[in-house]
Amino acid sequence: MNRTGWLGLTLLGACVLANHASAGVLDPTAAPVTRAAYVDGIAVSGTFASEPRSDYRRRWRDREYRSYRRHDNDVQGWFDIRGGFFDTQDVSKNDWTVGAKVTGKITPELSLGLSTDLHRRTHADRIVSSQYTDPTGHVVTTSSTALDAESNLVPVMGVMELHVPSVGIDPYIGAAAGWEFLNVRVRDFETGFEDNANYDGPGFQAFGGIGFPIGDRARFVTEGFWNGSTVKRDVRDLDTGFLVQERVDVNGFGARGGLSFAF
Repeated sequence: MNRTGWLGLTLLGACVLANHASAGVLDPTAAPVTRAAYVDGIAVSGTFASEPRSDYRRRWRDREYRSYRRHDNDVQGWFDIRGGFFDTQDVSKNDWTVGAKVTGKITPELSLGLSTDLHRRTHADRIVSSQYTDPTGHVVTTSSTALDAESNLVPVMGVMELHVPSVGIDPYIGAAAGWEFLNVRVRDFETGFEDNANYDGPGFQAFGGIGFPIGDRARFVTEGFWNGSTVKRDVRDLDTGFLVQERVDVNGFGARGGLSFAF
């Protein structure tokens, strides 16, 4: 090989070595390479990908909480429709209860509103007077009502609720105070006695519950509560002519649940 050929091969090798060396040098002005990372099975990229796992989780929770707060700020209040049971102390049979509550937000954690419920209990003494089988085989029972009684308790209260900041569920505690009305009606068909008594008095409730979202503007709410009240009435004794006072304690625990709608 002549001198010109050797010179060409030497220059070619030098160029190859220079290109290889330049490929290993980082350009400080070049944009950083974005690498994908997986945190809890979620693919992330950008700044979070270079952060420790714990920092990313904290940022993720903060972002989700801010998003929840923005959605919650669009809600002015809630309207609840609910039902459940009420176990009055010293009474063997429970009441069933149905009611409604409306609350407006004063702050993100504080709500004020009104509520009312109907706690109803019935009792009847029935006597079987006859029983026979009809031509189709059905057993027909005839009964007579000897005693019919019912109790209807209606609390009307102002409500205050404190909501615990959280994502997803909505835990809360609250208190209510107002006036309670009790109507007791008794009819004894054997003696012909009939009485319709009305009582009233101040009362309060303490409660706590959790709201579970079932949509953007609806949730399922369940709570336990305590009702405390002593209602009374003044009646005149027909025998003595004195004015006497009757009192009824309507203290007890209960549980209720229902649907809540945002407005």
